[in-house]
Amino acid sequence: MRVGVPSAGAVLPALFWLVLVLIILLPCLAFLVLAVSPRLFDQGNSYFTLHYLGSVFTGQTAVAITNSLWVSAVAAAIGVVIGFPLAWVTARTDVPLRGPITASMWLVLLLPSWLPSLGWVRLVQVDGVMYRVGLDLPFVTHAILGPFGVVLVLGIRNVPFAFLAITAALAGLGQEFEDAARVHGASRLEAIRVVAPIIAPAIWSAIAIGFAEAVSDFGVAATLAYPANFSLGTYQLYAAINNFPPSFPTAASMAWLLVASVGIPLALQARALRGRSYAVLSGRSRQIVRRRLTVRGKAIALGAIGFFLLIALGVPALGAVSGSLLADYGGSFTLTTANYSALFQSSALIAPVVRSLEYGAITATFTVVLGYIAARFLTRTKTRATRFLDFLLLAAVAVPSVIFAAGYIMAYNLPFLSHIGINLYQTVGLLIIAYAASSLPTNARVLVGSVSQLQASLQDSARVHGAGPVIAWLRGVAPLISRPLLFAWLLTFTAVFLELPISQLLYAPSQPPVSVAIEDNLSNYHFGVGTAQSVFAVLLALVIVLCVLGAYRLLAPRGWRRIGASHA
Repeated sequence: MRVGVPSAGAVLPALFWLVLVLIILLPCLAFLVLAVSPRLFDQGNSYFTLHYLGSVFTGQTAVAITNSLWVSAVAAAIGVVIGFPLAWVTARTDVPLRGPITASMWLVLLLPSWLPSLGWVRLVQVDGVMYRVGLDLPFVTHAILGPFGVVLVLGIRNVPFAFLAITAALAGLGQEFEDAARVHGASRLEAIRVVAPIIAPAIWSAIAIGFAEAVSDFGVAATLAYPANFSLGTYQLYAAINNFPPSFPTAASMAWLLVASVGIPLALQARALRGRSYAVLSGRSRQIVRRRLTVRGKAIALGAIGFFLLIALGVPALGAVSGSLLADYGGSFTLTTANYSALFQSSALIAPVVRSLEYGAITATFTVVLGYIAARFLTRTKTRATRFLDFLLLAAVAVPSVIFAAGYIMAYNLPFLSHIGINLYQTVGLLIIAYAASSLPTNARVLVGSVSQLQASLQDSARVHGAGPVIAWLRGVAPLISRPLLFAWLLTFTAVFLELPISQLLYAPSQPPVSVAIEDNLSNYHFGVGTAQSVFAVLLALVIVLCVLGAYRLLAPRGWRRIGASHA
């Protein structure tokens, strides 16, 4: 009896699921199980215990978790309070510069949270930029370097989530609801109050996303909250792992609470929306007519938007750039390029930047391939496997990066792995795998919309004419999704290039990525050099993004650019 060779159609899905289990499911489950069964991982004497789960409700750990919950709630509220009017003005009026306004929101969103935090710290700290120019304002220093500053930075970071979610909802909402309110004597403000409940799903989604992003944030916790002696859950979890001796079961117990806390806004959202219908779009929906603003109205709107961008981007950028031009704790306000000279003359300072460029490019390429495959699975006929994949990717979005990294420590540092020749812990390979695992859920979501529009006949027609699988894909599919693939690659590259929590826990010895090198310089009081390193890294990332977009515009076939633009 002849045994047939498995076809590629059967092998590839099996390999894909194996990769998902190894890079997402196994590390997260291993870390969470550790909270109740430490002996399974040689971290305690009990195969089952609730001791560590109980310990997180006492002492400094309880304080840190409580701080994370209330800070995240306030930050989510700030995101909606600021994001809703910005979205309304952009979507419903003829305010100028709507395109640049939306682009600036994406910039606020794409910058890692530790960079604005770093800019604020360099600006307001004692003997920082503000004090060097003669602005001795201790109350500002105490406000920013404390709970207020943490809430401010996290709240500003949540504004783009609310802006994008509400803008999308308003774009599909007809004009008739506002017109009906105005006909019955409602003012413009009252008309907005009529429309707001109709887009409640978008508002609640923005609150849920904002809360989840804030509660899982590590950048602000490490660069702003911790130096201000304001402990947050993610940094407390990191400290439990990084202390000597480490307490992995305690960290795993905190991870349970952080992940479970995301259910709070989701439960509130479900309760608020239960029993109501929001299906208001139909063939009779009237096209939106943008309200024409007066010159004074446009000036006020642009002034308000400009003020937000000043606080979100301008002030921290000023703090970072000016801080990089100051000598380390000099006695007077003197501008110098000494920090940049030291940066470019030291291979030890430039090497982390080059290293992160390599990590970002490799991870982005690997993740885009996996993300495309995941998107193909998600857009096929719904089966148990695709529903589980959908759930797994959504759940992974809610898992803080620091928990991802901790899971990799536990899953790939077990003694039996060394016995069978698998030695991934503290290697560049494991770091890149962790980067890819944390980026894959978002990457797949970015590609789902474009991949869902593809018909199987596009590739089949090329196969009928004798083309192989690769050539058929390049001819029939690639032109349609080249731009979405490009943007997914850039999104992953920029995120990995400046990523902090995973880098901090998993980088290979003597090979720190740029974010870790910056943090080390700041921790060792090399403030000017560390800030110069961060400014250079951000500018380099922006230059690379522009170069990649320019190369696509110049080198991609004209048909790819034309067809891809209509499906991006």
